[in-house]
Order: sequence, then C-alpha cells, then structure tokens
Amino acid sequence: MHPIELENVTCGYTRQDVLKQISLNIKPGTVLVLLGPNGSGKTTLLRALFQLVEIREGSVLIEGESLSQMSRKQVAQKLALAPQLESPQWPMTVEETVQLGRSAHRGWVQPFGVEDTSQVQAALQQTGLTELRQRKITEISGGEWRRTLIARALVQQTNVLCLDEPTTGLDLKYQVEILSLIRNLAHERNLTVILTIHDLNLASSFADQIVLLDKGEIAAIGTGVEVLTEARLTEVYQTPVKVLPHPEYQTPLIVPVL
Repeated sequence: MHPIELENVTCGYTRQDVLKQISLNIKPGTVLVLLGPNGSGKTTLLRALFQLVEIREGSVLIEGESLSQMSRKQVAQKLALAPQLESPQWPMTVEETVQLGRSAHRGWVQPFGVEDTSQVQAALQQTGLTELRQRKITEISGGEWRRTLIARALVQQTNVLCLDEPTTGLDLKYQVEILSLIRNLAHERNLTVILTIHDLNLASSFADQIVLLDKGEIAAIGTGVEVLTEARLTEVYQTPVKVLPHPEYQTPLIVPVL
C-alpha cells in the first residue's frame, strides 16, 4: 500500500481547475519534489491533500483511506504540513511552537502527557533545536524557523511530511541544511516527504523522485536524469537551458542559456 495515491484528480478554486487528471503513487521513504513554473499547480496539489481545495473529479487515498471520508483531525494524524507563508509573529518559544503539533493527537485543552513531552524532545533533537528550545521564535534566524516548522510537523507522528517551498528566502548554507535534514529524516524514519521548490539543481541533488508540472498537468515523473532533460525543461519553462553531467555526482546540472 502506498502512503498517498491520486487517481485522475481534478481540483481547483471556485470555477477554475488548477490540476487536471493527476494520477500519482508515492512510495514510503521517498523524497518527492514537485517542480514547475509559477502557477503550474505545485502548492495546489499539496493543498488538495489537506482538503483545502475542492477535488471535483478523481480520488485521493491516504494510507488506503479515502480522503473524502476523513475529518480534518484524521488527516492531521496521517499528514503533516510545514507551510510556505507562515511567519513567526507571536513571542512563543521554539519549544512551545513545536508542542502545537501534538494537538492532532491530544486536542487543544488536554494536558501534556509523558508521550507528548517525549515526542517534542525527540523532534527538537532531530532538528538540532534542543539548545534553542527556550528562544523566542521572533528572535531566531530564517533557517532556525524552518527547522522549527519541521519539528512541529514531526511531532504529529505521521508517515507523510509535506513542505511548501521550505528553502524560500534562505541562503545556500541554510538551503542545503534544510534539504539534508529532510532527506535524512525520510530515509532514517521511512517517511514519505513531498516538497515544492523552484531550484532545479537542488531538486536534482536531493530528490529521489521528481514530478514536473506544467499548466496543471504532469509533464514528466521519474528520477532527475529521467525528468530534467534539455528539451523538456526548455518547453516547460519557456527558457532555453543546457543540461550537463555533474562532475562528481550522477545528477543533471542545469544551466540557463543567457
């Protein structure tokens, strides 16, 4: 059984279909990257998994259960999301922010138990935040805030972790740090990770599988070598590129033609 299965899914907002006839099966322990130009449907696909957009046609199965028959709380017990647009606005500590992820299992008013505390401490350690746990989230760096969101998602104890543009606004050091953390968690804990990013070379380096979206449809799916070809990228992004072999790794290296 795949953690996530989409079959002929069409979805969107109000009267506009953003994704059309999407079929996709995602294996456990896989880092799957959604690529595509702005407006291609990457974030919409993530939002569909969390019942945040209307699915007009097709079906979505989460660990064998129909998404249409699940409550929001049931979804939160199977899928965790680190969103793109959330910013640290309240003077909570890092630890208090991570604790919010336990609400999927204990509700908002139930006191914290031994298991809750154990999961929070484990997530802080896995994301390298133990020493920062008492810092206010309004006083930490962008990379530390991204790690906090990942830790909050981890304490939900789901088998699927979704991240919407987790590297946006970060310099190269933090981009590599965040993506390395995500890949290690996926492979060590057999998590299914779905993330959206714009950087083609980062996707090439870190993804186990890539889904390239174009105008709401799947243009290609497979490994970086299979998906990231000159002809396909030039067509999808409407920009000429050269794809070169990486000098050290067996991954494509994408260079725009200027």
